[in-house]
Amino acid sequence: MGRTLAAFVVAASLLTFASSEAAAWVCRAVGLGSSGFARAYDIADAKLFALRQCERHSPLPVCTIVSCRPGDSRIISSAPVTDMPRR
Repeated sequence: MGRTLAAFVVAASLLTFASSEAAAWVCRAVGLGSSGFARAYDIADAKLFALRQCERHSPLPVCTIVSCRPGDSRIISSAPVTDMPRR
């Protein structure tokens, strides 16, 4: 019983530590007369969301990622890239 309780306490403390350390990626894309901003847990998703947002508002759908950095854990969208609507 003591080992089970100790294992539970260790697992709970590791779980709270891991969830507090989860950082999101924040990316920004710019294009011709538009820009896009996105946050996601995965850097590839953050880049694609920012590019897609930029391309949606641009007269010419040509955008470039200008910055990507680890950010806070407030996620705008956690949907996979395949679930994002296309224009």
